[in-house]
This record gives sequence, structure tokens and C-alpha cells, in this order.
Amino acid sequence: MKENKHIIEAKKIDNNLTIYTGGSCNSAVLRSEDGQKAVIVDTMYFKSAKELRKEVTAKDITIINTHFHMDHARGNRLYPGAYVIAGNIKAWWQWDFDTFFSKRPDKKLEPGEETTINIDNEKVHILSMGMAHSLNDCVVYFENRKLLMAGDLVWRNMHPVLIGSNTNITLWRELLKTLENKYEFQTLVPGHGDFGDKNAVLEMEGYFDSIAAAVGDKHKIREIKEKYKGYASFPLFAGVDRVAALIKKEKAG
Repeated sequence: MKENKHIIEAKKIDNNLTIYTGGSCNSAVLRSEDGQKAVIVDTMYFKSAKELRKEVTAKDITIINTHFHMDHARGNRLYPGAYVIAGNIKAWWQWDFDTFFSKRPDKKLEPGEETTINIDNEKVHILSMGMAHSLNDCVVYFENRKLLMAGDLVWRNMHPVLIGSNTNITLWRELLKTLENKYEFQTLVPGHGDFGDKNAVLEMEGYFDSIAAAVGDKHKIREIKEKYKGYASFPLFAGVDRVAALIKKEKAG
């Protein structure tokens, strides 16, 4: 008999909120008490997206995308009737976006804009932070649960993926400082990696700050590589050298 191997793992926060890990990204599903409504934060892609879809039985679905990279948003297409909220990326809508990436958002948030939705007694905040890891990154805060979905603004024990001109580390570092005190969260769920708390934001800041301070100094760069040698990485898209190169480019203007 063929063994049925699950790609994603369900981690229950409580009876109504579950975080799904182990797929293409960390995702959240908040269900109403009556099971008729659900809020999904990031829909994963490919096989993990299909497995996540089986977990959601509600008819009234709202999807929140922290950003429109495929590993977080391509699964939107599996929810044709869903209402989608995400950051606005004006330069992208001229493309055949639905085919190449995913379902366009119904509500597009401009940088700095926040909206809220309610499901039972939970108030869900969606804040568009602007350009950082992607052209427009959003965070999602579950107010009563004091839980923050940070998307790819925070990675834990992993080198962050950098997508060329779509990423700006200077702005990213500024947004992390804003995020420190924006919400009173006790649990932070990064886009990739293990759960954390406010220290996870400080760790991400420290990662960038240490590399920024070492740009142009080969000895210091070697020391930083040794410090973070245990971090998982995606070849060609992540690593200390890639971060240093992008910071140098941004400083040069």
C-alpha cells in the first residue's frame, strides 16, 4: 500500500485558528465558530496549496496575501469565489497576472494603508507596509490572539530570498523598526521558519545590520558567514554575499 505523506503540518493555536507549516510558506486559517466563514493568510503553491485547500470547508472565504510571490499566493486560484485582500502593485496589473501568478486582489492596499475584518470575536488587521522583500509587503495581526503573521519581512534561521529590483533592503530595515512597536504581539509567525516572538524581529534586524556593517570588508564578511553558516538557504537567491551586494548597490544609488 502506498504511504500517504502529508506535505503540510497543522499547528493549532486554538479551536478556530490553525497555522499550516512545512509547505511552500507558513499559512494561517481562522475559522468561524459555525464553520461557514474562513480567513486564509497566504495560500501556498502547487501540491502544498492543494493540500491546504482540502483543510478549508467554509463557503465564505477571505484570502489575505502578505505579498504576491508564487509560494504565498499561487494557491489563490483554488478559491474562485474568495474575496482577496493584498497590497497594491500597480506595475503588475498590466500583465496577464491571473495566468502567470494568481487571482488578482479584490481590495488593494496602498503602502501605509490598513484595513480590518471581523470574524466572530476576532479583529484581523491587514497593514500594507510597502516595498521591502517584495514590491509591497503586508502583515496580518490577530488582535485578540496577539499573533502576528509577518510574511517574508521576517525569516527565522534562514537566509531571506532577494528578488533583484523587487527587493529593497534599506526600506526593509526601516520597516522592521516600525514593526517592533506597531502591534502588541506575543507570537510571531514568519513567512518561513519557526514561530517566535518580538525577538524574531530583532534577530532579522541584527542579521541585516551585521552584514551592512561588513560591506567592503572581506574579513568581516567571512566572520558573518561563519556566524550564519547554519542558516538554510536557496542557492542563487539568498546568502550573505547576495545581501551584501544588494546593500552595496543601494548605497551607490
